[in-house]
Amino acid sequence: MPKPIVFLLLFTIAPHCLFSSGIKDEMNHAGNTVKITGMIQIYGNEPHTFVGIVDENGTEYAVYPASCEEKLRALQGHLIEFTVVFFDEPQGFGGLFLKGGTVEPLDWKIIK
Repeated sequence: MPKPIVFLLLFTIAPHCLFSSGIKDEMNHAGNTVKITGMIQIYGNEPHTFVGIVDENGTEYAVYPASCEEKLRALQGHLIEFTVVFFDEPQGFGGLFLKGGTVEPLDWKIIK
C-alpha cells in the first residue's frame, strides 16, 4: 500500500479511537444508581455554601449539580431515601471537601 494512503487512513481512523466521545460517561451515569438513606446538610458560610447528604453511617456525599442543591435545601431536617448516581471524580465545590464522593440525586422520598 502506498505511504500516502496509509498516512491518510491512520489519521482519519486514529482520532476516533484515541479521543473519548462521552458515550462511556453517559452509560456509566445512567446505569449506576444507588439508594442512600440520610439527611441533607448545609456546609460552609454564606456566600460559599454547598449541600451534602449525610447517610445513616455518617458518610458525607457532595451533591452536584447546583440545580439539585437548590431543590434539596428546603428538605434539611428530614430523613430521606435518595436514588443517586455517583460521579467518578469530585464535582463542584462540595466535592473538594466531602470524602464520600459526589452524587447526583435522581429521585428522593421523605421517610420522616
